[in-house]
Amino acid sequence: MPPGWRNLVFVIRIECSRVAAVAVEVALDALGAVVTRWDEADEDCVRFEEYFCDTAAANARSAQMESILEQWSADARYAIGVTELRDRDWQEAWKATIHAARVSERIVVKPSWEEWDTQPRDCVIEIDPGMSFGTGLHFTTQSCLRFMDSVLNEVPVERFCDMGCGSGILSIAAVKLGVAEVVAFDIDPDAVQIAAENCAGNGVGEQVKTRAAALADIGEIGSYPLVAANILAHVLRDEIDTIASAVEPGGYLMVAGTTEGDFPAVSALYGARGFELLSETGDGEWRSGLCRRMVGM
Repeated sequence: MPPGWRNLVFVIRIECSRVAAVAVEVALDALGAVVTRWDEADEDCVRFEEYFCDTAAANARSAQMESILEQWSADARYAIGVTELRDRDWQEAWKATIHAARVSERIVVKPSWEEWDTQPRDCVIEIDPGMSFGTGLHFTTQSCLRFMDSVLNEVPVERFCDMGCGSGILSIAAVKLGVAEVVAFDIDPDAVQIAAENCAGNGVGEQVKTRAAALADIGEIGSYPLVAANILAHVLRDEIDTIASAVEPGGYLMVAGTTEGDFPAVSALYGARGFELLSETGDGEWRSGLCRRMVGM
């Protein structure tokens, strides 16, 4: 094997317009690809990346991506390629683009290499990006963090359920904002492992119980005063019984992972189940909502 082989990384990059980005992201999720999304601030370009440790796996995944992207739209404009780079190059590339950010009134998310002038009420979450998981600041996650900050600033909550936990950022924020007990799960075992590591790194590992499971297989999980369902629209529809029953009467549900086009229908479904939409927010591509389960429903 060549010198430094352990540090070799292969990255698949897909570039497309903002208009095509939602369809690309949904198609890649259906494929099971664990991608990181980058939005270029000054141009109409969105980049998706997935990382591999060997060229055969990267090339195989690239072929799968080509096939599924061709299926969803013959008119789509995108570019896809596989690039080889070393770990240290990958790490430096992340450092050049990931910075500390205030997400809500109290919540700050930062990588370990940056300092933050912490204010008395700040809830600082430290997460370094990994090859498969970024810092968890996709719009859907940001919106949940803002909803959570708002709810927990007004209502004392002891227990939180994090459905589709990803990097674990919502679970970490919940504990740091005063929640005593968190149950977090995700269909992806790698996500659950990363979430557990991030929770431990932020000093909340004992309060967060993680589990790898699909919503369809989760079984009885009890009911909670605060639930986050940061998952795609078809899961929000298909698993509405499980999600709705996890929210106790009078409790709050954060619904995220839906596109602007999907949100009205998903919101109506939950409305019919006794959930009042308190607030909603979107970025032109994705839309999230904060709901409350009405007592007696």
